[in-house]
Amino acid sequence: MKKRILLIPLALLLAVSLVACAAPAPAPAPAPAPEEPTPPSVIEWTLDTYWPVTIYCAEGAQEFCDRVNERSEGGFVITPVFGSALGVKGPDVAVALGEGVFELAYTAFPYIAVDIPVLGILGLPALFHNIPEGLLGLNILTPYYRSELEKRNIKQVGSVFPFPKQLIWSKQPITEIEDMKGLTFRGFSAEMTLVLEEVGVIVISIPMPEVYTALERGMLDAIIGSVASAQAVNAWEVLDYGIDFTFALADTGLITNKDAWEALPAEYQLIVTEEADRFAVWGKLQAVVQEEVAWVMLTEKGMTKITPSPQLFEDMAKVATPIWDAWAQEKGGVAAEALAEVREVLGR
Repeated sequence: MKKRILLIPLALLLAVSLVACAAPAPAPAPAPAPEEPTPPSVIEWTLDTYWPVTIYCAEGAQEFCDRVNERSEGGFVITPVFGSALGVKGPDVAVALGEGVFELAYTAFPYIAVDIPVLGILGLPALFHNIPEGLLGLNILTPYYRSELEKRNIKQVGSVFPFPKQLIWSKQPITEIEDMKGLTFRGFSAEMTLVLEEVGVIVISIPMPEVYTALERGMLDAIIGSVASAQAVNAWEVLDYGIDFTFALADTGLITNKDAWEALPAEYQLIVTEEADRFAVWGKLQAVVQEEVAWVMLTEKGMTKITPSPQLFEDMAKVATPIWDAWAQEKGGVAAEALAEVREVLGR
C-alpha cells in the first residue's frame, strides 16, 4: 500500500516534466526597429555685395544663386545679400571674406586694391580706352589676381569681367580738365584719387549707399561710375550731366573664402565654377549693352550727355602717365610686374 502511495507523486512529477519538455519555446523578443537614416545636412552660404537690387549686376547675382541652388537640389544653398546690408564697406570686403565673415562676394576689384594693389590696375585712370582693351588686360591680370588673393585666404572662382566704362557724372558740364578743378568728387579707389587730386579735384570717400544723400546735400559735385551706377543712385534727381569718356575701367569676379571653398564637396565646387563663368559671359556682354540701354533711359529722365573731344582723354593720359610710373615704383613686386606687362601689350 505504501509503495502505491509513493508511486502516485512520482507519476505526477514525471507527467509534469514531460509536459514541460513538450511545450513550445517562448517566442524571441522582437528585433529593434531600424534607425531612420539621418538626412544630409544642408550647406548654407552667404553672398555679400554692395550692388543694390535695382542694378543689372544684382539681377545676374540673383540668377547665379538661383541656378546654383537649383542644381544642388537642396544640398547647397547660397543666399545673396545686396546693398552692403551685412555692414561691410567695399574696401573691407577682402579682409572680411578672408576671415570668413561670409563665404562669397561680388565687389568692384578696385575697391579692395589698397590691400591687394594688383587689383587696382584696371582702374588706373586713362590706361584703357575701352571695353575690348579692358578684356585684353584681364587676360593678363587674372592669374596675378588669383595668386595674390590666395595669400589672403581668398579664392577667385570663374572668370573676371568688366563693368561698363567708368564715366564722370556731374552737376556742371565738363569738357576739359580745367572744368574739374575745385570740384568735390567721390572716388572709389586710391588710383583714381591720385589722378583726380593731380588735376585739382577734392576727393572724398563715401560708401555707395550714401552717395545719393551726399549729392543731395551738396557734399559732392560729381561722381565717377558706370551708367549702371548712375541708374542705381537715381543720378537724374541730383546730377545734370554725364561726361561720356573713359575715365577708367573697373572689374569684378566671384571671390570666396578659401577655407570654405576647400571644405565644399567637389560636385558643388564644379556647379559654382560653371555658374560663375556663365554669369561672367553675361556680364561681359552687359558691359557693352548697358551703355546703350542706360543712356536712353538717363537722357529721357533729363540728363544731358556730353561727349568731349579726344583732347580731354589725351590731357588726362598726360597727367596719369607719371602717376602710373610712380604707382608701379611704390607698389613694386607683382603689381609693378603686371602693370609693365599690360602697358607693353597696350603700347603705353
